[in-house]
Amino acid sequence: MDTIGSLIDKLTIVNIRIWTAEDIKRDEAASDKEIAKATLLTNIANQQRNDLIQEIDEKINHMVKTGELQKL
Repeated sequence: MDTIGSLIDKLTIVNIRIWTAEDIKRDEAASDKEIAKATLLTNIANQQRNDLIQEIDEKINHMVKTGELQKL
């Protein structure tokens, strides 16, 4: 079971992947193939990012409702 801290770590990694892919998409020297690959990566990573944010929100809401503490 992931903790809020481990989910935030995963979110950080996904954000770095998105930023890297966005840099490739903006690179004027990037080929069409590189841009297409970076676009696919961005789409997948954005979905992962949304899923992680939802999971973090659910864990925080659970903590607020129950008063249970969790290691970060």
